[in-house]
Amino acid sequence: MEQPHLLFIDDEIQYSELTKEYLEMKGCTVMLKHDGQAGLDAFKSRPFDLCVLDIKMPKKDGFTLAEEIKEIDETIPIIFLTGQSLKEDKIRGLTLGADDYLTKPFSMEELYLRIRAILKRVKLHEKARRTSHFEWGHSRFDPELRELTVSGQTIKLTSIESKLLKLFCEHQNKVLTRDAAMMGIWGDEEHYRGYSLNVYVSKLRKFLKADPAVEILNLHGEGYKLIFKPAVA
Repeated sequence: MEQPHLLFIDDEIQYSELTKEYLEMKGCTVMLKHDGQAGLDAFKSRPFDLCVLDIKMPKKDGFTLAEEIKEIDETIPIIFLTGQSLKEDKIRGLTLGADDYLTKPFSMEELYLRIRAILKRVKLHEKARRTSHFEWGHSRFDPELRELTVSGQTIKLTSIESKLLKLFCEHQNKVLTRDAAMMGIWGDEEHYRGYSLNVYVSKLRKFLKADPAVEILNLHGEGYKLIFKPAVA
């Protein structure tokens, strides 16, 4: 595991200092704070790979802090520490998006192993997202980077263009209805945005024109269909 950067917030000064030393001995970089507000300020100051939050802290409790941290970065993994084993606390923590939950007193080794397991899982998910792409004919589309490469020419797509092309790819050789396309792109605002869908379909057709292996069909009264054909050499 690469050296992870951890934010550790716990108001029990002596034990948290010992835990920080143990985690650093294991190869982690640890920033330790002892109240919720100091922890939030630290989180805003630099990127972290994972947060370990005590629940009962001065100035700002762990649940409130987790909510504010998730508003800044909804993907950050969080482990909660608590001196209680109340089911309600655990449920609330998991509802806030916590990845794990440890009841005090806890083993430092167990905390480290849980951190390592979570970061390994996160790394696998990131790798899966990075390698998720679509290829056909003379084209390659990377929705994560929002890049479409056609016959060696790379086009940087807008967010909406990328979302629409991804929907087409996921429905390849199947009908993509207008309602499904608008909901996938604009969510609850689709009834305000429907007028512009044809504009984005036309733009994607223009981008893909150089590749004879792909075509976006209009299906009157139904929607659209992205079809792949044998590539022409």
